[in-house]
Amino acid sequence: METCYSDDICNMKVLKENFGTLSDGRSAALYTFDNGKMSFSVTDFGCVITKILVPNKNGTLTDILLGFDDLPGFETSTASQNAIVGRFANRIGGASFVLNGEKITLDKNDGENCLHGGFTRYEKQLWNSQLIENDSEIGVKFSRTSADGEQHFPGNVKIEVFYLLNLKKNEITMRYTATTDKTTVINLTNHSYYNLSGKGTILNHDLKLDCEKVLEVDSNLIPTGNILDVKGTKFDFTKSRKIENGGYDHCYVTNADEKNVVSVAELYSSESCIKMNLSTNQRGLQVYTGNFLDGTNGKNGIVHEKYDAICLETQRFPDAPNKEMFPNCVLNPGETYESINILTFS
Repeated sequence: METCYSDDICNMKVLKENFGTLSDGRSAALYTFDNGKMSFSVTDFGCVITKILVPNKNGTLTDILLGFDDLPGFETSTASQNAIVGRFANRIGGASFVLNGEKITLDKNDGENCLHGGFTRYEKQLWNSQLIENDSEIGVKFSRTSADGEQHFPGNVKIEVFYLLNLKKNEITMRYTATTDKTTVINLTNHSYYNLSGKGTILNHDLKLDCEKVLEVDSNLIPTGNILDVKGTKFDFTKSRKIENGGYDHCYVTNADEKNVVSVAELYSSESCIKMNLSTNQRGLQVYTGNFLDGTNGKNGIVHEKYDAICLETQRFPDAPNKEMFPNCVLNPGETYESINILTFS
């Protein structure tokens, strides 16, 4: 059943469809937003972006996201495909931290560490949704309350996730906000798997990062607390170059400060001639090159192989709850957390 919410049915600016039924019997919706030049689709299940269609060098729309054809694919995936991740994205060493003198013990779902919140994932929740449509943008707001004790984190945290498409230019804004009734930690990100060619390896993509430093990590990818210069190392993308040497799963230090949105990354495919610029207000940018993709069957018959996508996850620093030298990740009652991220395509 399709429902068109736009006055301009021919342009199909906003479309709502039934995306399918979850294993527990609940139905998920799929929303598509189209500005006449590009479009994206997103479901209220996990705030998952199912596709982003962008014109390539020939004007043909290219889906630049790895993913699945149907809801069961996203429900059973363990790779956080294109979903919202929290309450604390990335890794927390030892699956524990101390907050206001109290030790918080989390799920150990990544060896001895906690990854993306543990076993109870935001990406597996059905979110409330509200359509947004004005003179400059169309999109959706997803919301839910992460209850006190969910994933073992303290505080009832009210979360809003906005996905907005600019009507005049090929630009998607992702914005996340959160408030709490008890002191807690917060770190939200979107875990989209980008391939600007539509398929194949991303090792031939060109990447430029406006980041001169990267967090040093140990063998378990937990930050040591040291911040390293990238110059002269495999981590140096200050000038655009091929990704080539895969195996990245590291957090870069951006020039953002959570009050100002700055450009942090530029990704380009010479095959499709699609360029994507990423701007954010987040201090961290996790660059992950699909190291753990393992041959899962994806949409359009594409098999997800190692290095077939790159994730550019804007966030606070991993293991920040255990690193006093890292920027603050604590959210107190009366405060509002806000993460802003803008994808611009050309």
